[in-house]
Amino acid sequence: YPCYGNAGEEECLPCLKNCNEDVKQDADDMCVICFTESLGCAPCIQLRCGHILHTECVSDIISAGWVGPRVTFGFIGCPICKKIMSHPYLEDILNPLLALKTDVETKSMMRLKYDGIHFDTVEEGIEYALNKYAYYQCYRCRKAYYGGEVQCQAAAGDEFNPEDLVCGGCSNISQEVCPKHGSDYLEYKCRYCCSVAVFFCFGNTHFCTPCHDDFVRLRSMKKDTLPQCPVGPKAVQMEGPCPLEVSHPPTGEEFALGCGICRNVQTF
Repeated sequence: YPCYGNAGEEECLPCLKNCNEDVKQDADDMCVICFTESLGCAPCIQLRCGHILHTECVSDIISAGWVGPRVTFGFIGCPICKKIMSHPYLEDILNPLLALKTDVETKSMMRLKYDGIHFDTVEEGIEYALNKYAYYQCYRCRKAYYGGEVQCQAAAGDEFNPEDLVCGGCSNISQEVCPKHGSDYLEYKCRYCCSVAVFFCFGNTHFCTPCHDDFVRLRSMKKDTLPQCPVGPKAVQMEGPCPLEVSHPPTGEEFALGCGICRNVQTF
């Protein structure tokens, strides 16, 4: 289209030929996502923040999603100003992600409240909570679930099987649904350490992220050789009280922790 826009748009792009002094980009500027073609070489969209990018480039980075198993939302921010991208053309792919973001923020803030951490503004609380707590998207119900603290996942790799990410409510190892919070906050202990599980593999085993990365070695260990509580990630013997603050079976056995919010769990 002569305006460099997209078919079916109700509102065309502003002129990219230096006709409008309010528009800081023109047709000769490079797309800051691909850096291979100018804006005038492909259809573009102007985001609500005002920045103009190739339509296909924006769609591609949104569709690709976050990197690694932990849910993050930096990829839905404008690459220039970091404000959340918004445009009618993107609604079909953005709306499910925005709903997931709201779900993660709500659950993070509730956990922050039960941890006794308070901030002057909601915005400050959300920013802190998203940097403190690690959430994952359940492959089965598509909801977000808690998987420990971000610092515990820092050394984890980006390679994983999405089908192994299963929340407590969708695990086939039964536990009672919390009468107050339902199934959204049900959690399991990692089979090989005293951490909250993130992965559910082989149809019968819960892993935290570090233990999941080392599952071949851990699964080859005989049960009577596994260290006993307190046990750190990757079956490392530790001293002191159990960080889960709950009595549980020996290392190597499955255990349902129940509702994480009601238990106010502490993790490594």
